[in-house]
Amino acid sequence: MTVANARRADDPPSENEKELIEELRLRLKDKLPGGIPEDLDTDLNLNRWIRGYNGNIDDRIVQNFSEYVASRKAADFIGKDFVDKFFEMENIAPFLPFIASSRLQDRQFSEELNAFLFVERAWSQPKEFIKVFKTSDYLLHCFGYSEVLLQLILNREKKQDPSKGPVQFIVLFDLQTVNIMDYVTPSGYLKLWQLRSALWQDWFPEMCSAIYLLHPPRIISLVWSIAKLFLSEENLKRIVICHSEKELLKHLPKWFVPKEYGGDFVNQIPPGDESGVSIRRKITSADYYKPHLHYKKYGIERPKPSKKVGFEMFSHKLTFFRISDLERNLSYLCMPEMIRICYFGILLYLGKSNFAFIKRKLEFVNLILN
Repeated sequence: MTVANARRADDPPSENEKELIEELRLRLKDKLPGGIPEDLDTDLNLNRWIRGYNGNIDDRIVQNFSEYVASRKAADFIGKDFVDKFFEMENIAPFLPFIASSRLQDRQFSEELNAFLFVERAWSQPKEFIKVFKTSDYLLHCFGYSEVLLQLILNREKKQDPSKGPVQFIVLFDLQTVNIMDYVTPSGYLKLWQLRSALWQDWFPEMCSAIYLLHPPRIISLVWSIAKLFLSEENLKRIVICHSEKELLKHLPKWFVPKEYGGDFVNQIPPGDESGVSIRRKITSADYYKPHLHYKKYGIERPKPSKKVGFEMFSHKLTFFRISDLERNLSYLCMPEMIRICYFGILLYLGKSNFAFIKRKLEFVNLILN
């Protein structure tokens, strides 16, 4: 079934883009000690970065690609079995009950749109949500989930003719449970969403074909104002606000859309519900993160800080490290016991007497010395 108003599949690389792909490939090979990882070294994948960075082969794209590759390795988001094992990873599985996002993988796939379906329900308890996670826990989950989606894309692209162009995914984002006023004033969860959005826009460009907002609030201007806090100008163009099921079906084929939203599709594979979304449970105070839990987990006595450390502002790039790398390469830092308490961290070096863990993209940092 062809839908007249549907977003069409992206084109394969143009002749000009093919030249830019080779230029980027050469620059990355010079920058990366081990070269470009084999799974990422495809014309379609490198062209995603070129399009996402508006064709600018400059230091920014090379640096971001390099940081992404290093961080992916540090987080152990690599290997042929990564997609299968991700949701069972020790640092991912405990938080899944609180997140309502797609578990469809790429099963609901449109050949016409060259894209698969991704469904997510917005946070219903944002104030409670941020009490369950450390920021690094949630960003690690978002990073890993984005990598899962990329691997699904890369695997499909291997099997089909390159002339079909890049595989993407289409997002149905359900706002039904959202109180839009929760996002009007600055807050911790608003910052967390900004960090999450910055992560996938910087490291996973051009993977998303379109974002359909379902059950929007009545004040549409407010929706756009909030969206501008999270998305680049280019990604704002991908948003389509649908006020009804009928309106959504003007853009997407009925067989592709879950029955919940007016389509025919009914998911029958757990752990997703009928729309393919993981079932989120209500957060209670018993779920809140316990202070100093990371010290207890690793059997480390918490050092008593000599002074209270608050929030400070920085403007640095981020890098993810394995703890083994920290101990081997950064052993001269003080307080080595703090290096050992986190399997995964974002390290900001502040000098020989101090360090901190970045909360992504450097707009603010919480010095976790308490």
